[in-house]
Amino acid sequence: MIFFKNATKNIAFILASMLCLSSLNAFGQKIEDQIKSINSIDEANQFILVNENIDAQIWTIAPQIDENKSSRIFKNRTIGDIFSDGTNLYKIIDSRKTVALRVSYIFLDGNKMSLQAINNLRKKIVNQYKNGAKFSDLANQYTMDSAKDGDLSWFTEGTMVKEFETAIKKHNKNDIFTIDLTKENWYYVALKTYQDQIVEELTILKVKS
Repeated sequence: MIFFKNATKNIAFILASMLCLSSLNAFGQKIEDQIKSINSIDEANQFILVNENIDAQIWTIAPQIDENKSSRIFKNRTIGDIFSDGTNLYKIIDSRKTVALRVSYIFLDGNKMSLQAINNLRKKIVNQYKNGAKFSDLANQYTMDSAKDGDLSWFTEGTMVKEFETAIKKHNKNDIFTIDLTKENWYYVALKTYQDQIVEELTILKVKS
């Protein structure tokens, strides 16, 4: 931090800073020049901290499994790539291989039901599924949260509670099984709807142009 000896210099510095920031907002290329030198998540965080006037954030995406059509622009991108979608400027600052998982589930709350009642209900649900009931219909009937149809969509390793992910990894596509998270008092019936995938997860600096 620089401390000025008199108010005149201080005011001059502030005016110059405002002019510089205005230039950055008016010319996307100026921002692009700045982010060219950003090569790590720490540097990206520092950029966001210093440039409070700029709408910027860091987020992650796995384009292979992201079902949002806008994610297509991130496919086949590599670390260091800088590109725009007309509204935002992006830089890929990190990339890693990770596991993607997908299940549908029915949640039963151990704070509202006894374990015996939960286990009895889970047996009933599994039997109904094996006798031809659609899992989505069972989820809408029995789940004790607001997840429609029970579909959890794709998520990458490290997103959910570790014990939940570990249980999913032990099973194959189309397996129906139970998961107990006793510490949280959460209990599940889960249906593995897809086989696990190895995907590329990108960490991106996103800056509004």
